[in-house]
Amino acid sequence: MNLTGNQVTLRQIKKDDFCYIVAWSKDPEVNRYYDAKQTENMLDISHWYKNLKGNRYQKKFMILVNEQPIGDLEFDHIAWRSGEAELKIRIGEKDLWDKGYGTDAILVSLRYAFSKLNLNRIYLRVYADNGRAIRCYQKAGFVKEGRLGRKGSSREIILMSIQRFVDVS
Repeated sequence: MNLTGNQVTLRQIKKDDFCYIVAWSKDPEVNRYYDAKQTENMLDISHWYKNLKGNRYQKKFMILVNEQPIGDLEFDHIAWRSGEAELKIRIGEKDLWDKGYGTDAILVSLRYAFSKLNLNRIYLRVYADNGRAIRCYQKAGFVKEGRLGRKGSSREIILMSIQRFVDVS
């Protein structure tokens, strides 16, 4: 199953993608704001992938541009009863930051989440000092809901969400 946007395509993760995920996980600049283990290796990824296949509470995709992986996106902690999930996204190819790929990937994933998964609300957590991501999320229709952590700290986290009936076209 491929999900296509204006600039990107989302597809399910394959074993061939492990090398990208490991490389991105080891890059401190890529992971400055991403909740990933810095020590991920091929064995960790392989174990995680086996568990992902049967996990109905998580959906993970590769973000492709011209069939080349540039990042990953996932819906995590899917709560089927309440119709909610947490969105996580990473553009791993640094030379492709600020090109609109993240926004396009989010819009494609939201259409899927609302129309195919029948979810009602998607939420995310973002570090308060990650202006690039906050702008991206706002462009996609997310609104700020609250804050976690100490006010004024660079590690303060902003909670954002989008509801099903917001136009994500």
